[in-house]
Amino acid sequence: MEISVHCVLLVLVLIPSTLQEIRLSESDLAKYHSYEDLEPEGRSLENKYPNLVKLRSIGKSVEGRELYVFQVTLGVGEERVVGKPMFKWVANMHGNEAVGRQMVIFMTQYLLSNYGIEDRVTRLLNNTDIWLMPSLNPDGFAAGQEGDCGNLQSGGAGRENAHRQDLNRNFPDQYRDGQDQNSLLTGREPETLAAMTWIVSNPFVLSGNLHGGSVVASYPFDDSRSHIMEGAYSAAPDDGMFKYLAIVYASNHKTMFRGNLCEGDNFPGGITNGAHWYDVPGGMEDFNYLHSNCFEITMELSCCKYPRRQVLPGEWSNNKESMLAYMESIHLGVSGLVQDEAGEAINKAIISVVGINHNITSTERGEYWRLLPEGEYTLVVSAVGYETSAPQSVILSKTSPSKVLNIQLVKRSVQTETTDITETPEPTDTSLRLNSDGFLTSPDFVYHHYDDLHNYMSFYAHRFPNITRLYTIGKSVQGRDLFAIEISDKPGVHELGEPEFKYVGNMHGNEVVGREILLVLIKYLCEGYGRNERVTKIVDSTRIHILPTMNPDGFENGREGDRQSLVGRPNANNKDLNRNFPDQFFTNEYNSVQEPETAAIMSWSQQYPFVLSANLHGGSLVANYPFDDTPNPTETSGNSYPSPDEETFVYLAKIYSLNHPRMKLGTACPGSGDHFESGITNGANWYSVAGGMQDWNYLNTNDFEITLELGCIKYPERKNLPTFWQENKESLLKYMEAVHIGVKGFITDTNNNPVVNASITVEGLDHDIRSTAEGEFWRLLAPGTYKITVSAPFYNPTSQTVEVSNIEPTATVLNFTLSPDESDLWSKSNDFNLVKNLDRSSYMLNDDIKSAIADIENSYSSLAEALINEADWQMVVPGLRLALDPDSALTDSIPKVKILLVGGLYGAQPIGRELLIRLARHIGEGVKVGDNVITMILKNAEIYILPAVDMNGFKITEESQCSYKDVSRMNQETGNLFSDPVKDPAARAVESLMSQVQFDYALSIEGNGMFVRYPWDTPGSGELEITGVLEHLANTYLKSHPIMYNTSDPCQGKNINGKQLEKETFPMGSVEGSKILPTLYTNSFLDFAWKNFQVPAISAHISCCNFPKSKTILDYWKENMAPLLKVLSRAHQGVWGTVLDAQNKPISGASIKLVGRTVMTGSDGKFISVLPAGSFKMEISCKEHITKLVGFSVTDDLMTRRDVILESRAVSNLVYHNLTQKTTSLNSLVVQYPSYVQLLKMESNTVLRISKDLGSDNRPPILLFGFDKLGSEIAVNLAEFLTTRMNKDDMITVLLETYDLYVGFPDLEYPSSSSSEPCSEQDRREMKMVSELKMHEDRFKCLLSLGFYSGSSSIFIPQGEDASGMKKIADGFQGASSTLARCSGEPGAGRTVTPTSRISGPAAMVGLSCCSQPDNLGEIWDFTKMCVVESLVGVQGVHIHIFDTAGVEVNAKSNITIHSNKTRIHILGERSDVWRLVPAGFWTLEIQVEGFKPTSVNVTVYPGEVRHIRARVESSSRVPVLAVFAFLATGITVCILGYLSCKMDSRNPKSERSYSFKPLKRKDDLFSDDSEDDLQLDEDLKRMGIDTDYQNYSGSESSDIEDLLLTKP
Repeated sequence: MEISVHCVLLVLVLIPSTLQEIRLSESDLAKYHSYEDLEPEGRSLENKYPNLVKLRSIGKSVEGRELYVFQVTLGVGEERVVGKPMFKWVANMHGNEAVGRQMVIFMTQYLLSNYGIEDRVTRLLNNTDIWLMPSLNPDGFAAGQEGDCGNLQSGGAGRENAHRQDLNRNFPDQYRDGQDQNSLLTGREPETLAAMTWIVSNPFVLSGNLHGGSVVASYPFDDSRSHIMEGAYSAAPDDGMFKYLAIVYASNHKTMFRGNLCEGDNFPGGITNGAHWYDVPGGMEDFNYLHSNCFEITMELSCCKYPRRQVLPGEWSNNKESMLAYMESIHLGVSGLVQDEAGEAINKAIISVVGINHNITSTERGEYWRLLPEGEYTLVVSAVGYETSAPQSVILSKTSPSKVLNIQLVKRSVQTETTDITETPEPTDTSLRLNSDGFLTSPDFVYHHYDDLHNYMSFYAHRFPNITRLYTIGKSVQGRDLFAIEISDKPGVHELGEPEFKYVGNMHGNEVVGREILLVLIKYLCEGYGRNERVTKIVDSTRIHILPTMNPDGFENGREGDRQSLVGRPNANNKDLNRNFPDQFFTNEYNSVQEPETAAIMSWSQQYPFVLSANLHGGSLVANYPFDDTPNPTETSGNSYPSPDEETFVYLAKIYSLNHPRMKLGTACPGSGDHFESGITNGANWYSVAGGMQDWNYLNTNDFEITLELGCIKYPERKNLPTFWQENKESLLKYMEAVHIGVKGFITDTNNNPVVNASITVEGLDHDIRSTAEGEFWRLLAPGTYKITVSAPFYNPTSQTVEVSNIEPTATVLNFTLSPDESDLWSKSNDFNLVKNLDRSSYMLNDDIKSAIADIENSYSSLAEALINEADWQMVVPGLRLALDPDSALTDSIPKVKILLVGGLYGAQPIGRELLIRLARHIGEGVKVGDNVITMILKNAEIYILPAVDMNGFKITEESQCSYKDVSRMNQETGNLFSDPVKDPAARAVESLMSQVQFDYALSIEGNGMFVRYPWDTPGSGELEITGVLEHLANTYLKSHPIMYNTSDPCQGKNINGKQLEKETFPMGSVEGSKILPTLYTNSFLDFAWKNFQVPAISAHISCCNFPKSKTILDYWKENMAPLLKVLSRAHQGVWGTVLDAQNKPISGASIKLVGRTVMTGSDGKFISVLPAGSFKMEISCKEHITKLVGFSVTDDLMTRRDVILESRAVSNLVYHNLTQKTTSLNSLVVQYPSYVQLLKMESNTVLRISKDLGSDNRPPILLFGFDKLGSEIAVNLAEFLTTRMNKDDMITVLLETYDLYVGFPDLEYPSSSSSEPCSEQDRREMKMVSELKMHEDRFKCLLSLGFYSGSSSIFIPQGEDASGMKKIADGFQGASSTLARCSGEPGAGRTVTPTSRISGPAAMVGLSCCSQPDNLGEIWDFTKMCVVESLVGVQGVHIHIFDTAGVEVNAKSNITIHSNKTRIHILGERSDVWRLVPAGFWTLEIQVEGFKPTSVNVTVYPGEVRHIRARVESSSRVPVLAVFAFLATGITVCILGYLSCKMDSRNPKSERSYSFKPLKRKDDLFSDDSEDDLQLDEDLKRMGIDTDYQNYSGSESSDIEDLLLTKP
């Protein structure tokens, strides 16, 4: 026996191989093949692979060169196998576009060298006839020059053929040329004619045309009727398929998907419509589509047309996967044979797809291949001389992208139905009586071979025409009709609302019981109709279809008495039909091609709206339900694999088994060892079967089907048939009645029109059914409570909850009315009308995510940066950066908060992937259209998005897997693999990004519940100082989510995987991960982010289902868009500022410790931190600087600015200045800080007033004055120090909020006499004292005066009552050593404090140095500055403001005595307000004002505070009565307001205003009255009927009444 070589090869490749892929070497790739090289190369390959490759030629070029083509396929020298599609590559159409030429040659070598080694390559060559043409223009290639890159605008040497014609403008054009033969052929070049002949003479299905000069996949049409040069989209009827093909190539190409590789390119996703790019009449791809069955697109492979050979290895790497994936696409869509009734091929039959205006034709052998993307289609086939076929419905899905559909056409001259029965049809005569078994006549229990079966069924169809219709669904391999009979009260008609049912028997030819009892059932139903109430009800309410035999050929081979053999089991092609259906998990040698019987069943099942069916077998005794196999090929039995409708299938299986007297016992057949509880089994648990019919029905139609094994003997003796009928009769009837369980109804729109193809979804069950063309639906369900949602394109989903009881059985009626989908309106109002964000057709695959990122970058290039393939981590996890251009007018000086958004951390929880891509589009479009909210977010934030981290985990997860079958799987997903050290590649990628960018916070979008989680996830990890921030972020998301925040337990009652979730199945609200039990989140991203990078991260769990259906994606986007944006908007709440040194220069690398987190300043000295509202302290430190602790407050939705100046630890480097320079310095401060600096001239002195409120004179003034050269230099530096630290140093800021500081020096020029040696102490007691300076009208007005002088180190303070207070201040300056003061004498001696009568009031003169101009100015300054600040911080005393009883300030001579048990202080004044330093303690103030009665006030002074006292004095003179009335008439309002003000003060027992070194909580101009006076005023006001209660507006503790009273006239 001879065995062909290719048969041996085919057997060999079926043996598992451990060989590795053979890769082309670098040397093989880095070269161009000349024309002369092609023939030797081809012959060499033929010799090496004789059964795989042939070198052929399709014609010659102008210059006589052969147009070579490599044909590569298994059995290349033999006739093409029927059904094997033809594919072609055409390259180098433009001779100087050389990359494609080499790709074709490299692909030829790769395919041949890897056949039998790489399964993918082997499948391609076994199943596809591949033709590879290196060059359609060899003359042009010979004229081209390596290294000539050219461009799209310039042709370049070699582009055209030898006649200087562009071959891609030389084909017939649909708009330019006629369709007659002369128009098609005239003017065509030899190369063009050769290609045209080749194309139309061969049944090519798919083709690729390889060019250069850009990097993009271009699809038809290439020109438009208008021939606009660019921008005119010219769609082919198959635009969707062409887009899909272009995406296949571009998305698998390593760079093409970016779409912007070449100068001027902007192709979203790397694809374009040809005419939209630029108009090309006469292109080859359009000719393929319009004049043949072939679909072709054009691939531009490189920016440089003819690059140096060194780049070719890289181009091969870029294109190899794209070329393989594109070739594999030839098997998408629908294919099959078109034959007549005799099985003869029909040539040129027209295959039409309803709704697509492009037909293809069958080949001479009846083959056809119709490329189609995923979707639902209706095919119609016609041919001359034949009846047009019935419409054939086809569903192409992600799991089943290809279908085999064989079509049989009936000749017009032949009768379509014949019968041998001649009896007259018998009308239903109800007068005839049924016997006890329910028949008119007892059945003959015999085996019916094919002719007998045909006659039997024809008899009942003829005898009972009112309720039957006989028809055939197809033919067997040997041409036997597959007869089916319909039994219904209206045969041939689908009645609205009536479900359809089918029984199929004899699938295995030697399993015959089902065949025969179905024939008996036909008799029982026909004869019982109108006579048997139950039968009549069944027939009236159900359209029943019965196919007694699916395998008539196999039956004829069977043998009566066969117990368990395989004789007759398969069909005539020796195929097991119950292994021949497309399988959800496996395509193998048994089901890769469907047998005629299988194809007929598939077509039949999709043609009718079957609801329930059963497949009758033999060899065991059990009711077997889906699924029949598992995804694990090693599992052969013992492992159940339940369908989503497990509960309903169990219910249905028990309906049959429990009504069968023996089946329900579950007794095993002899020798099998099987035992089936209740007589039912899950198919996979019994034994795994790939390619079974029941699974296919469930997954591809609305039909629920189970398999019934009716007995242990497959082909029992005929005498046993009556027993089989009796045992199965009740079960058969009960099972038919079960078609009415569950719910049913109609789906209409608001105009009462039926909604076609609507999805009916039961919550928690991952199996949708679809409505019929009339809007009907039937959803089988076991008893229970269900939430049912109906959705359809262009309609809003609607839901109802229903109780299913299945009593009788009768389906619960549930009708739905769908309103028009308003998602587009929502999108216009909320999502900038982003159409892509409305897509809910499917989840994006990993490559789709990358394409989406690239598309976003192309669409929003000014702010979006795709992070793909440019760094090692990006090769593993793609990302996206969103940020405004630093040069944009929208940017400001505030540093950007860096936010990390993460999706798909857990591959089984992919909803975050979808939402984050939509969010990126939303942000991009928002900035583009100028949306305020979005623009503000990006003004404040720099956003990094990693939408799909666990890409490998996503690959192995399926949609609608709502929960983990084993939660330990989470530990295999990236989200739980942030170990120490990190080993998971995706986790390492995240780590790499976080090590490069200092993120301020992070958010992960996950499933597995509806709550928000924050660290720690690991129990026992301790407390976190950052918890407040984490809770702030978590609550921000939670409170913005419409379901999480408004529902106490969002997941309670949800149906997940067929089970209703109980209360508190998932956490609720915001929760620390460690509190979740059992512990699920180990080695989590949240813990990792904080431990390793101090990034506060939270996870928003947004779905009770881990992998919700794709059609719900839009709903999740609507729910979560606002929370996502709200979390991003937190970028403008917190604190920011600049850390500066004493010279006002920014400090880089300063450390800011805040709520347990450390952030570092950038090169500009700036920092930022996101915080909740509240009061905080931060510690700022930097090397060589003094650490500072700064307090601040944060309010909602605002970013608090807190600049900080760090003082250097080094000695200040100061120099002396002349008077002009000093004055200039002060003037400079006035210019820079005009809002709180004022320059004054007083008594030949220059004074700088520094105040938070220059418009008020109610603040206690403090004078700092420098005498002589040294003192004045210190004064100038104090002025600059105090001014520049405002709002940057907490202590200085509070001082300036509390006091008015006057810093001055004399307008004198001093001689220069720098001294580095010690100087003698001088007697300076006669010098001018600071208290003698008259800075105000009242010399006692200053709360404190400090003078600084040189020539001595002595400190002079007043004698008497002010001595104790000033002694404390003087003590602060005493710490300086004699070395600092440069005083000669005993080393180390300190300064002396000397009381003197020369100083009056709270003042001191501080001697800075014994030298008049010491050279250690910096040291003196550093010490003095510190002492001054400490002195001012410790100031304490009183501020007395005198008013009369009308609330008017009293400016008259006053004598105020302040006394305690030990001390008396006297103050003389002539103004209404006086400040005075007093020690802490309890004091009595006795106030005597000229013209007023004496009064007294008690006050307690606390350390470091200035108490603000308002004293009211009563006039001592009598006022005429008329004057009183006149005053009341003109000032009653002021008096009342004054009383109310007093009342307010009296209600606060400690209402005396105090100034202290702390932020002020009350207005500066509040004062206190004597409490006894207030009580009296309250009583007087109440007698007048005036309510003294007041409202507290805007958080202020003062009232508008007080503000009015305290405003000076």
